[in-house]
Amino acid sequence: MKIYICVLKTGVEKDVKAELDKLRDELLDLYSLYLETGLEPIKEEAITKAYEIHLLDPQFSFVV
Repeated sequence: MKIYICVLKTGVEKDVKAELDKLRDELLDLYSLYLETGLEPIKEEAITKAYEIHLLDPQFSFVV
């Protein structure tokens, strides 16, 4: 009996790290804009972005 094994490496870790870096940059931009303007919709967008980061990195937390 022959057994075939196929191993695939997708690079998910690199993809997740790149996505986290992108999301963190976006969060910092939004938070900076919120601090400058004080606009509630921008604050809500920053909170949403922080939640997206938390989904990828459960140890991440952000307090406005």
